[in-house]
Amino acid sequence: MKLPSFRTVGPAKVLAVLAVVAGAVFASVLPSAADVSAQSPSQPALQVQSPAQRLARGAAISVDVSVVCPVNWANYVNLRVTQRVGPGIAKGYGYAQYTCTGSPQTITINLHAEDHAFRAGIAFASANMSGGQVIDEREIAIVNP
Repeated sequence: MKLPSFRTVGPAKVLAVLAVVAGAVFASVLPSAADVSAQSPSQPALQVQSPAQRLARGAAISVDVSVVCPVNWANYVNLRVTQRVGPGIAKGYGYAQYTCTGSPQTITINLHAEDHAFRAGIAFASANMSGGQVIDEREIAIVNP
């Protein structure tokens, strides 16, 4: 049986096959977005928790981040939160260093507001650990204590 060459197969079919192959390769390298509690302790994972607590009338917020990683692994979490406040943006950045226990841990990070005070409402949080290899980005609520 003779197989058709690329010249005899229509360009639409070739593009369809290439799209399927590219999709399969792309899907195989994407990390899964599983919940921290579902991760194996040997696989580092993190998740920003909602709600965050508003402190000092919005001058800062306190945000919990759930992490899990291998035992005795010295690590850090970087966290950035932004929130639209009127015509401006309230933002804050913070980090915490910790040593992993191999079980899920909760790290509390306090972020100082820059440019504008945080308000009760919705904000966007972006966290990473292990030099940016593990990332979590999500909307969180900011609430008054």
